[in-house]
Amino acid sequence: MASIKLITHSSVLIQEGEHFLLTDPWFEKPAFGSWLPTPPASVHPAYLVALAKQNTNFSILISHGHDDHLDDDFLSLFPKDTRIIIPEYRSKGVLSRVKKGGFTNIDQASIEGMKCGAFTIKSYINDDISADDAILTVETPKNFIIHAN
Repeated sequence: MASIKLITHSSVLIQEGEHFLLTDPWFEKPAFGSWLPTPPASVHPAYLVALAKQNTNFSILISHGHDDHLDDDFLSLFPKDTRIIIPEYRSKGVLSRVKKGGFTNIDQASIEGMKCGAFTIKSYINDDISADDAILTVETPKNFIIHAN
């Protein structure tokens, strides 16, 4: 059975066995000039970075490129070979932003889905509403998680 721990805002840490998935990493840097993560982070970022460094089954899922879902400063603390998963957007803004951070192990999830260790991840994009926002699903052997704004 998967465990889910709220980190802050839309950031959660999902664990299934030895597999970890961190969503929308944001620690304490203001987004949009004045937004702060609410509630305050439940774990110190050093813990999450240590998990990534010690566990090859640690991945990061980023739903979109707004600063309250993608904190470049926080993301920069992770090893550059950490697996990053983003939705398969037509626009390449999020992909470019993650690449600019030096990350080399980037996958794009589509509606068909992709495997990431113990997780199957799918993204659903409605271009009539927004070309750069997605609903993501994370499926484990016994759970179905919907990650949406």
